[in-house]
Amino acid sequence: MPEPFPPAPGYQYRVVEAILLAVAFAVAHTQSPLYFSNQNQYFLHGLAEGGLGHLSHDWLANTIDPTPVFSKLVALGYRHLGDFVFQAAYFVMLMGYFLSLRWLVGALPGMPDTRAFRLLWAAGFIAAHAAILRVASVSLTGVDYPWFLQSGVAGQYLLGPGLQPSAFGVFSVAGLAAFARGRPVVAGFLVALPCAFHATYLVPAALLLFGFILVTMKDTPNGGPASFHALLAASAVMAPVGAYTLFTFGPENGFTFAEAQRILAEIRIPHHCVIDRWFDTVTGLQIAWALLGILLLRRSPLFLVLLIAAGIGTALTLGQYETEDATLALMFPWRISVLLVPVATAVIVAKLAARVSQSVAALFGIGVVLVLVAGGIWVSLSGAGYRMNEAELPTLEYVRSNAGPQDVYLLPVTFPAVGGGRGSISTSFTPPPRPKPGSNLIPVDLIRFRLNTGTAIYVDFKSVPYRDAEVLEWLRRMRQCEDWYTGDWSAPGKLQDLRREGLTHVVAPTAKPLTAEYLEVVHADAAYIVYRLK
Repeated sequence: MPEPFPPAPGYQYRVVEAILLAVAFAVAHTQSPLYFSNQNQYFLHGLAEGGLGHLSHDWLANTIDPTPVFSKLVALGYRHLGDFVFQAAYFVMLMGYFLSLRWLVGALPGMPDTRAFRLLWAAGFIAAHAAILRVASVSLTGVDYPWFLQSGVAGQYLLGPGLQPSAFGVFSVAGLAAFARGRPVVAGFLVALPCAFHATYLVPAALLLFGFILVTMKDTPNGGPASFHALLAASAVMAPVGAYTLFTFGPENGFTFAEAQRILAEIRIPHHCVIDRWFDTVTGLQIAWALLGILLLRRSPLFLVLLIAAGIGTALTLGQYETEDATLALMFPWRISVLLVPVATAVIVAKLAARVSQSVAALFGIGVVLVLVAGGIWVSLSGAGYRMNEAELPTLEYVRSNAGPQDVYLLPVTFPAVGGGRGSISTSFTPPPRPKPGSNLIPVDLIRFRLNTGTAIYVDFKSVPYRDAEVLEWLRRMRQCEDWYTGDWSAPGKLQDLRREGLTHVVAPTAKPLTAEYLEVVHADAAYIVYRLK
């Protein structure tokens, strides 16, 4: 008997084509080595639980975890499969991102369903994310301009240099594609799923879900039940996450909560939270790009969904600017842009590809894809991107080889002088030192100390807790650290203060050596000196 639902002609070919192009996208995009940038915060709890080195008694590793589901996956992966699994998982997520947007573009009215169009769209979309073009942009202009075609405003993004909680936003992209294909219940669940990994997706998920419900009730004969089922599917994820966030990180008392929120928004991440810091001309162009993408969707069910999400997100952003409320800033109402911008890029590339002569498009598309894949391989093998300060490596190697289970290291960290720069940039392909003078980004030196060595440290600036009392403790430790390094190391009682805080070792720049009878040099190189407290 014939199959009840036989595959369409060429179905197998299209599946193979889609997978190969997704692999090409992931290779051309590239990813950072472990552990890079934000991974040094988001992997800490999971790797401490998974048994990396002596992290289990690190102070920050014992604070309340803001991303517990992600940390559990990290712990399981590291314990049973090793850290290679994180690179493999991100490769799959890069493929999922590409396939979701390909699926979305295929649902747009009027798009040609030809091999030539699909290859040409893939070439243009991969080019917008390709590492080789980003490296070239940095080399020629000093700025990673292609990054603005995939990132949101305020230095926020869906895809980043490597695996971290924000990357699970690829499920939201899949949710948009599902809605464009007439599957509102699946769409509701998928846009909510990233919230389980990163609570900052709660607002974008709510905005998209609101749009799904309105459009479904307006355009679908059976819209009421379908909308209700979509709401139930989303609530199954969003309700537990919302409750955990509220009851775990909500106010213990009014003053400490407000002060902690202010510290996070204005001291730790002003480049994400303070609109005057991140809004500039390029941001305005990104917003215009996102609006153009929405307008090009006017014949799609996604038009009203994204218009509603963008409108409410803009209203909340303006409200935050007017009130300067730190809590609203930390809810990131502008985070919806991490979806709007890449969707706009996919749609605009599709509209342009549809206008190109199809007779030469296939060969041209294949050629471009192959060049970008080769560029991605070169970037990965040559180390042209994701570079850290290599001068740290001798010190990190010494600590990794010699640290004991009770050791706690004091690092020379300070509140950074981030300057008055505006806007947001990517430094993934910017060579050290980073950030450049006048930038509003924070330094990255020694941020990999914990995960690279498996050793506990006293505090650093980039990795922070989120519960109000713990944020205040982080601020105290940062100030104490600054006081120690700017003060007299031979002052009476200083050794007792260091021991009271549990410290066993102190690291100092070689250019600024420390002098005290109780400090014993155990390692020295061109960049840093490591002292042991006698």
